[in-house]
Amino acid sequence: MFSLIFRKNECIELALGSILCIVILDLLNDILVGIIIQGFNLKSFSLQLYIRILSPISIVVFVDIFKKRLHAYLVGKNRKIFLGILFYLYISSLSVSIVYIYSDSITPVSLFFSLYLLVQAIFAIFIFHEIIIMQDKILEKKEQDQLKYNQHQLEEYADYLEKSEDDLRAFRHDYKNILNSLKVSAQEGDVQDVVQKLDKYTETNLNSEALLKYKDVNHVHVRSIKSIFITKMAEMYNLNIPYNFECRNDIKKLPSEIDELDLVRIIGITLDNAIEESKSLIAKENEVSAAEIQMMVYSNGTDDFEYEIRNKVIDREISTQEIQKRGFTTKKNHKGLGLANIKELETKYPDLSISYMLEDDWFDFYMAIDTEEDESE
Repeated sequence: MFSLIFRKNECIELALGSILCIVILDLLNDILVGIIIQGFNLKSFSLQLYIRILSPISIVVFVDIFKKRLHAYLVGKNRKIFLGILFYLYISSLSVSIVYIYSDSITPVSLFFSLYLLVQAIFAIFIFHEIIIMQDKILEKKEQDQLKYNQHQLEEYADYLEKSEDDLRAFRHDYKNILNSLKVSAQEGDVQDVVQKLDKYTETNLNSEALLKYKDVNHVHVRSIKSIFITKMAEMYNLNIPYNFECRNDIKKLPSEIDELDLVRIIGITLDNAIEESKSLIAKENEVSAAEIQMMVYSNGTDDFEYEIRNKVIDREISTQEIQKRGFTTKKNHKGLGLANIKELETKYPDLSISYMLEDDWFDFYMAIDTEEDESE
């Protein structure tokens, strides 16, 4: 009844798990006390009372020692598995306790059930421990793969800069001869020949798409911000999502009032949302040009920082208020925590302002950090 009434509450698993832990320990305590009293045939009332007082104290000590680990299990990513194990142990211990209730003395059956419960408990804890170790290994591998991917993108960016520099150096070396050749064609009035020569040179010597892949990223000198943009722009490029990035002035520092990692989280969430929406839009329209992402970053030095991202959307009727609520999502198998997390970060910093706009086919996210006014005061 408790779980049914409070099933929508975020703390239900923690509360229900805590109740199960105490109930299981209480049942195990009753079984253990019963075995001690009946096994040693203790007739003394004072001795029985002493044991029955001491046993609950042992439960309190046990919970106090393992409370942090139990809490971590009850709120961790494997909490549902842990709850299932607790429920299983509860049913098992309840069954054994019923056997003891209806038996006046220790019998082979009750001993068998006690041993069975002990083995099951050890087995369940072992399996849960192995699951956690396995998941940690998988998570560690994913993190390593992600680091390798990010490193690959940074190396690719470095190669891109070197290639761009080589292309520009070669172009500077050849442009006088090219211009003289075009000049002669132009003087003779052969405009078509001029256009054809320009097109041919561009196709063979300048890959326009490759040159625009990381356009303006060289102006971002904050490594964490630069890395997230390089990684996500590479993902857009590989997915053939049309995009544009604009950063006209050098960004060497961020406002000290905001944590750099929080800023990376905000930018990462919005970029992921834009990419996911663009992928859905391309899948729906079956046309790459149906999607588009536009990004802008600006800073005047240390007092302010602006970031804007716009992307085409499928659903034009989405409420900008609804999308900020925890749990709201338009994507399958998503928990809808992205923009809700951003809203929480917004309340964390008084100098941070965020606005959302949905107009025509575009969703616009704009963030500004302005500390200049506070400093002047």
